[in-house]
Amino acid sequence: MVGTAAAPALPLRGERLHEAIQARIKQYILDSRLKPGDPLPTEMELSRELGIGRNSLRESVKSLQALGVVETRHGSGMFVGQLSLTSLANGLAFHLALDGQNDLRAVRQLLEIREVLEAGLIVRVVDRLSAEDLAELERLVREMERRAARGRDFGEADRAFHERLYRPLGNQLALELIGAFWDGFYAVRARLPARPRPLTDTAANHRRILEHVAAGDGPGAARALVHDLRGNQLWVTLPTEAE
Repeated sequence: MVGTAAAPALPLRGERLHEAIQARIKQYILDSRLKPGDPLPTEMELSRELGIGRNSLRESVKSLQALGVVETRHGSGMFVGQLSLTSLANGLAFHLALDGQNDLRAVRQLLEIREVLEAGLIVRVVDRLSAEDLAELERLVREMERRAARGRDFGEADRAFHERLYRPLGNQLALELIGAFWDGFYAVRARLPARPRPLTDTAANHRRILEHVAAGDGPGAARALVHDLRGNQLWVTLPTEAE
């Protein structure tokens, strides 16, 4: 830990005080060159180090926990949080559900961002997929095809397909961001208009994506992916734009 003199007390109250304390804790982490998973001082030590009352410190730590900046482990103390987009995913799902009560612009914007992200990732991953990866993707596509033939939804298999597809990139944040897109979309799906295309079409789109991926055809896989995702955008086309 970096030894510093106790910081001066903060002449603030209420919400501004908590924001200032959170900023001071984050600055302490940076100044101490701590990494995700590193332990923080005890509550008493940190309170004294930062010149903050323990009650105020405790409340601010709770807020930082929600943001993933700080992690507390029962019986072990406080630690620097691991890099994660969980809080983003939760907030995204809520705001999309809130926006969906009025209009669907935010949902469509989410789908547009997802398209750009995945179209770039799929070109990079085609050369990194193992035989095991391809076998699992084949299993998931067959499950989609079976369920579609019976008129049954296959959202879980669809999501698992995309997660397995990009796993070889080793980019956990990308996987979490794609998961956030899924969670956000499904938070409002019950309020969307009727499905714009048959389930069998969606399953067939995934079959084409897999064929291009298995052939090592990145550009072809990206085109097939975009074709599939554009079908989701039809779900949230604004009436005035459909005219």
